[in-house]
Amino acid sequence: MPASVLLPLALFYCLLIVIFAVAAQRARYPRDPGFRPTVTVVVAARNEEHNIGACLESLLRMRYPAGLLEILVIDDHSTDRTADIVRELAANNPHLKLLTAGPPQPPLLGKPSALAYAMDHVSSDIVLFTDADCRVSETWAEVTASYFADPGVGLVAGFTHLQGKGAFAGMQALDWFALFTAAAGAVSVRYPLTAVGTNLSIRRSAYEQVGGFRGIPFSVTEDYALFHAVTTRTNFRAAFPMDARTLVQSDPCADWPQLYRQKKRWFTGGRGMDAVTLTLFALLYLFHVALLVGLVAGTWTLVLQVFLLKLLADTIFVLPAVLRFRTLPMLRYMLAFELFFFLYVLIFPPITLFARTVAWKGRAYGGASQG
Repeated sequence: MPASVLLPLALFYCLLIVIFAVAAQRARYPRDPGFRPTVTVVVAARNEEHNIGACLESLLRMRYPAGLLEILVIDDHSTDRTADIVRELAANNPHLKLLTAGPPQPPLLGKPSALAYAMDHVSSDIVLFTDADCRVSETWAEVTASYFADPGVGLVAGFTHLQGKGAFAGMQALDWFALFTAAAGAVSVRYPLTAVGTNLSIRRSAYEQVGGFRGIPFSVTEDYALFHAVTTRTNFRAAFPMDARTLVQSDPCADWPQLYRQKKRWFTGGRGMDAVTLTLFALLYLFHVALLVGLVAGTWTLVLQVFLLKLLADTIFVLPAVLRFRTLPMLRYMLAFELFFFLYVLIFPPITLFARTVAWKGRAYGGASQG
C-alpha cells in the first residue's frame, strides 16, 4: 500500500480520534441537583435469572425521594425463574413492579415490543432504561435526572463499564469505552450518533413526540433507533456526560460466539445511518483495509509505523474515560483491543451487507428493520 494512500487515511483517523476524545472529555451540561422529577426505571428481562437479582438490588439501593421513583420490570416471555425473582423482591418493595409482555405487536418484535408495552404503563416525567445484566450506582437516578432540568434536553446517555478479568474481557471493556467516547464526543459537537440502552434515559414528552417505539421503524438495536428518532425528528437535544456518578456496570460477553452475535446485531442495526455517518464509517473501513493491503504487499515498516501511530491515538482516545472512571489497569489490554478492533472492523461490514437474519436472546430477526 503506497504511503500516499495510507498516511492520509491514518492522519484523518488520528485527527477524528483526537477531536472526539477532546469533545467528550470537555463536554459540560447544565444540571440542577435539586431537580426531582418523577422517574421510572424500565428493565426488559428475558431469561435473566442469573442477573436480575443483582440488577434489582442495585436499583433498590438508589437514592431518590420516596414516591417519585418506580422500578418497572417487563418480563419478556422468560422460561426460567426471572419473574419469580422479581416477585420475591417486589413483595417488600412496593415501588418495584412486574409486568408481563403481551404478544408481539407487529411490526415490533422481541425487546422493542416488550418495551413499548412497558411504556404504556409509565406516567413519570423521566424514564431511565438499563438492561437486566447491569448494575447501577446509588446516584444513577438522581444525577441522571438532574440533567433534565434543562427543558431542551430530551435524552441523557451515560457510559457503561464492562467488568471482567483477563484480556478477553479487557478488550471488550476498552471497545465499549471507545464506542461511548465517540458517541459522547459526537453529541458534544452537535452531531449525535448513537447511545446504548444499558444507560439511556428519555423525557416522556420526547418519547411521545416521536410516537414511541411504535412510531419508529423496527430495529434490532431499538436504543439506537429511539435515540436517532428523538435527535432528528424533534427539537430536543441529547446530553452525554462523562459522569462517574451515572456509570453503569455490566458484564462482557462470555465467549466468542456470543460476542460475534452482539457485534453482528449492532452492525446490522446501524444500516439506517445517514450519509455523513456512513461516509465516516467507510473511511474508517478503508483505513483498516489499507493496513491489511500494506501488510500483504510487504510494506511492513510503513504498516508498523502507522499501526504504532494508531495505537497511540486509540490510547489517547480511551484515556479520558479510563481516568475519569478510575480503570487505568485496563490499558494493559490495549494491544488485544487493537487486534480485536482491526478484525471486527474488517469482518462485519461485509457480513452486515449480506445478513438476512440476526439472532439474539434465543430469537431470530429478519435484518435491521421491518416495516
